[in-house]
Amino acid sequence: MGLPRLVLVLTITLPVQAGPFKCVQPDGGVIYQQGPCGGSDQGGEVVVDTRSPGGADSAGKARDLSVEGQLKALEAARAKERKARVAASTGAEERGPAETYDRAKCAKHKAQTARWREEVRGGYRTRDEKAHDLSMLEHHQAMVERYCAPQ
Repeated sequence: MGLPRLVLVLTITLPVQAGPFKCVQPDGGVIYQQGPCGGSDQGGEVVVDTRSPGGADSAGKARDLSVEGQLKALEAARAKERKARVAASTGAEERGPAETYDRAKCAKHKAQTARWREEVRGGYRTRDEKAHDLSMLEHHQAMVERYCAPQ
């Protein structure tokens, strides 16, 4: 019972020492230590400048690595990406359909349309084959409308 009380008393009565101390010895030598200088030494606590080279307080500039801080940063980044995506999509709509015409793609899809028309006319072995051929024909016809200028 006496030992815990002694530990408690020592913990409360010991002075708290923060930071390094610079001590000048009687012979002129300088030493740095964690505790205060002894009786014959002169000196005091060293104040450490923790500012960045620009003069800003480093504590204010530190990144918030907490879960909440990371979540806020992630949400801000996602909002920025979403805004950029919306701006890009509205820019594409403003350009108009005239700029989406592509002669090479037009020719390719016209050839594919002709091929799939022949497939449709040629007959089918199964319903799935018929559905596939009709789907491919519709797809290439839509691409012809998209990439070919109206005539």
